[in-house]
Amino acid sequence: MKYLKLNFWFLTIIASTLLVSCSNDDNSEQTTPIMVEFGEAPSRSLITTGEVNVITENTVRYHTIDFAAAPYTVTIVETEDNIVLVDLGPAPAFADELETYVDAINKPGAVIITHNHGDHYGGAGNFTDLDFYAENTVADQLNNTDDFTSLYPNSVIGVSGSQEIGGLTFSFDKVSNAETGENSFLYNEELKIVFSGDLVYNLTHPYLREYTPNAGEDEIDNWVAGLNILKTNFSGYSHLFVGHNGSRSDVGTVIDENIDYLQTAQGLIKGTETISGGGTASTQQEVVDELELRYPNYLEGGIYLSLPDAFFPGDPGADWF
Repeated sequence: MKYLKLNFWFLTIIASTLLVSCSNDDNSEQTTPIMVEFGEAPSRSLITTGEVNVITENTVRYHTIDFAAAPYTVTIVETEDNIVLVDLGPAPAFADELETYVDAINKPGAVIITHNHGDHYGGAGNFTDLDFYAENTVADQLNNTDDFTSLYPNSVIGVSGSQEIGGLTFSFDKVSNAETGENSFLYNEELKIVFSGDLVYNLTHPYLREYTPNAGEDEIDNWVAGLNILKTNFSGYSHLFVGHNGSRSDVGTVIDENIDYLQTAQGLIKGTETISGGGTASTQQEVVDELELRYPNYLEGGIYLSLPDAFFPGDPGADWF
């Protein structure tokens, strides 16, 4: 009996020790989330030619600035110590206000350009003191584009794969022959954020000027294929930041909206979709009118640059027919 009592006592001590040990292990794993005290964001009144939206999370703050009616979106990723600007809008008039806003944040910065379109690098002349980055092919295009190099005399740093920029690791990839020749996108896996440039528009008519269905390869097919890859890889991400009209948290939904729009536009241009008045479209204006009718809540965007005289008097417009 004494032996049994001693064994029972010994087992009780061991069990109690194990319970305390497990309890201590559980407590050690319960760490307090890191929080950054960002303070007040710059006043929205600094931007008179657009709108500002600020999203603050534990360790990062996002500022999206939408300039004018298109709208042209600049995204600022702010961490405790740095900022990263993704794209710079279309014109120096907007860049002056953007520079004032960035100065109010008052942190070291860097710039990422998503693709070689002037409405994404037009403000480069205000930020010549910062390093610029882009996906390798896009960087090469920018470094050999007179309009860009006249604004930014330094070389854009080309990125293949991943690069630490502003203390964050961004991974770069691209879709070729879609909205334009090379559209890059980039993402940060830790924060679950993706930047689509002009591969995805948020409730905004996209730029279809470079769609040339009679030239052989169908750019909208390439574009949709790229969007399906983005949907597969990033639907679970927290934020998608676009080149026009801010950001979305329902990443898969906004990508589906873009696929629907592009396939509708493709059908109208190729004559497999009828227009509301009957028959098929035969002019750029008929396509644009029908897209406005079918997507009445979409913002201005770039579709109107497909019309005749869009860029200069006598401009024939998009080569669709």
